[in-house]
Amino acid sequence: MTTTPVSETSADAGSAHTSDVNTSTPVVRRRRSVAPLAIVAAVVAIVVLVVGTSTSGGAGMYSYSLGDLEAKGGSVEGQDIKVTGRIAVGSVRGEPASESFRFDLEDGEGHKVEVAYIRLLPDPFEEGRDAIVEGRLEAGVLRATNLTVKCPSRYADTDKMAPATRDAYVNGAYKDHLSAKKA
Repeated sequence: MTTTPVSETSADAGSAHTSDVNTSTPVVRRRRSVAPLAIVAAVVAIVVLVVGTSTSGGAGMYSYSLGDLEAKGGSVEGQDIKVTGRIAVGSVRGEPASESFRFDLEDGEGHKVEVAYIRLLPDPFEEGRDAIVEGRLEAGVLRATNLTVKCPSRYADTDKMAPATRDAYVNGAYKDHLSAKKA
C-alpha cells in the first residue's frame, strides 16, 4: 500500500500553512527617499539667508566711523559701507537728484568724506543734521545708494542746560516756536 503525502492546511480552505511558504527569498525593504529631507534643508537655508541679510544691513555691508574710514584709506574702495556723520554746513553743492549733487559728511573731529547722492533728498535733509549714508566708496567719493537724515528733537531739556544757555533758548528758539504755533 502506498500513501501520498498530504499537505497540511489550516481550517480555512485555500490558505496555506506556514510550512508551505518559501522562506528562501530575501525580504526586500523599501529605501526611504531623501527628497523630503533635502527640500526641508533647502527651505531652512533660504529662510536663514533672507533673515540674516535683512537684519544685518545687507550682506557684506561694513559700518565705519569717519575716522576709521579715513584710516583705512583706499582699502575700502569698491566695498559697500555705512557711515554716520553730520552734513557739513556750507558743503551742499549741485542740483538735488542729479549727478552733480554733492555734500560733505563730517564728524566734528576733523574727519570728512564727500558724498554723491543722485536720488530725491529726504524731507529732513538740511545742513548741520546727522545722517546715515550707505553706498560704495569710489575714488574717495562715497556714492550713496541710501541716505537717512535724522530729525532734530522738537523739545529741549532746559533742566540740563546751563543758566545762560537756557535763557538764550527761552528768549530765542522757544519764543519762535510759540509764535509759529499761533500762526
